[in-house]
Amino acid sequence: MVRNNDKTVALKRSKRREVFLALALMSPYIISFVVFTFIPVILGVVFSFMRYNPYLPEENEFTGFQNYLNIFNFDLEITKTFWGSFGTMFVFTAVAVPCLIIIPLALAYFINMQPPGYKIFRALIYLPSVVSISIMGILFGNMFAGDGSGLINAWFGTNIEWLSGRPWEGDTLRWVVMLIASIWWQTGTNFVIFSGALRNVPKSLYEACEMDGGSKWKRIVHVTLPNIKSSITICLFNTLIGYLALYGQPYTLSDLTNVNEMVSPMMFIQYYLSQSSFARQTGFLCACAIVFGIISMIFGAVQRGAMAERKKRAKYENEYKSYLESKTMLYGEVKTEKAEVDYE
Repeated sequence: MVRNNDKTVALKRSKRREVFLALALMSPYIISFVVFTFIPVILGVVFSFMRYNPYLPEENEFTGFQNYLNIFNFDLEITKTFWGSFGTMFVFTAVAVPCLIIIPLALAYFINMQPPGYKIFRALIYLPSVVSISIMGILFGNMFAGDGSGLINAWFGTNIEWLSGRPWEGDTLRWVVMLIASIWWQTGTNFVIFSGALRNVPKSLYEACEMDGGSKWKRIVHVTLPNIKSSITICLFNTLIGYLALYGQPYTLSDLTNVNEMVSPMMFIQYYLSQSSFARQTGFLCACAIVFGIISMIFGAVQRGAMAERKKRAKYENEYKSYLESKTMLYGEVKTEKAEVDYE
């Protein structure tokens, strides 16, 4: 009896040591989360209900939901700029996201065929993804510089102001540069996901499609795409959520002295918070950040719901396949209600 008690005490001490060690290892993350995330979020919520000026504390006062009402008051210029940044972000996203699905998928499909030197190409495609935002901005800023020192202008013997603020030239061309930089930087991540998905497609399906007379295009449509739908969904939602917080690419390639260049709500909030002349709008900007956060959380919830539904459907499909296999083993060939695919 005494021996069992000793074992119980030793076990409890061992568990306490494990818990203490785990907390000690997690403490840097917990402290940084509380200091740099939790407390700022709480303060932001509090300030969103105030007329808050960090430089003149005597002007601070509680205003209730006035800041949130001002978000929908389009007579205010700052409100127009805030919602304008949403519109700009959606336009940029509508162009960039399809490119970041089609291009990585096409590259992954090509590499999956294992052409000569495919391992080198695979590494080169993924390499830009490990480059930091700041390095990417410096790289493309130097490539598209318009003062005669830019690499692109030197190659083609031109002197185009790619990143200038000229309304007839710079604004449009800057968008092109941002789009190219964004695709170059983010293609590698989706490429890795698609490559893994394509390697998991059973080769027997391609062989069956080829035996039924299916062309290469029909093999892609009827075999490849249906089997990587979940990966396409993951890349789509991850890319969309990434562009909701669009900040790094335009920040490194834009001149933040022009409010018309606020290409995302993140840039809008960061720009106005950094300007002392807008210190009186701190409460309003906190309210904008809260609204933007709620929109992002709604979008994230939709993503999680879609992924959960996809996993549930895949689970049912696997269970149905297992059921058919067991029936086949017991009774021979089993007729199913699923129609055969016509490849002709």
